[in-house]
Amino acid sequence: MMGYVQLVLCALLWALTYHAGKFAVGVMPPLSAILWRFTTAVVILVPWIALREGWDWRGLRRNLWPLLVMGVLGVVCFNLAMFYGLQSTSAVNASLIMAFSPILTACGTVLLGGERLSLARVTGLLLGVLGVALVVTRGSLQALWQVGVERGDVLMLGGSLAWAIYGLVPRRFVHGLAPAQMGAASLVVTVLTLWVLCAIASPVALQLPPRAALWPILFMGVLATAVAYVWWNVGVVRIGASRAAGFLNLIPVFTMLSGLLLGVSISLAQLLGAALVIGGVALAARQ
Repeated sequence: MMGYVQLVLCALLWALTYHAGKFAVGVMPPLSAILWRFTTAVVILVPWIALREGWDWRGLRRNLWPLLVMGVLGVVCFNLAMFYGLQSTSAVNASLIMAFSPILTACGTVLLGGERLSLARVTGLLLGVLGVALVVTRGSLQALWQVGVERGDVLMLGGSLAWAIYGLVPRRFVHGLAPAQMGAASLVVTVLTLWVLCAIASPVALQLPPRAALWPILFMGVLATAVAYVWWNVGVVRIGASRAAGFLNLIPVFTMLSGLLLGVSISLAQLLGAALVIGGVALAARQ
């Protein structure tokens, strides 16, 4: 039961991250926000695991390649898409598009695990595609052929694919490694990749965050990363990627509710798109 509560809390923390991230990229470069978010998380997680259970160096070496994929593709690419996407799309839109990720995860479990693609999953996939299209075009599907879509929405679609890959790797490819070790190790890979990327491509991103961004960075680093990523990996290992991914359905709901409290207006198209995406995910992830 506690595992399910943790997954719900993950959804809540990640919903709030869209608002915190939207604020952070308004006062600092997106790459810098990503770097300091994950650096903060690793500074907390590395000594915590060392004191709590010690590092399983043998298990880490045995699972090196899956951890590299999780850190570089699943976390770095996802967050690059998210933070740069938030520069040109709303927090609510970003969370709604990310709700498409569970459908991709469900399809991935079919491809990797040999499961049959049932009628319910096909129907869910089609509903999810329609819902995402409705969100990114602001209710006018003709915009796909007339004026296109926002760059941020396209980036978030790429981010949903990266997150689906992150969810598929642990249960299928990581063996004999505790979830906390797996989550923390993937974040260490993330931070090392980000520091190298910043040093080469954008040294200005290495500067300390401005005072205005301190609390959003601490929230995202401590709660939405150090705590939530460990909880998420526990859930994926215990109940499987497809079922755990279903909890992502709660993110757009929590984002909308928190957005209303922050004075963000919600359009009818966004509500309808959310309903289609969430309904599609529920069908696609059915056991």
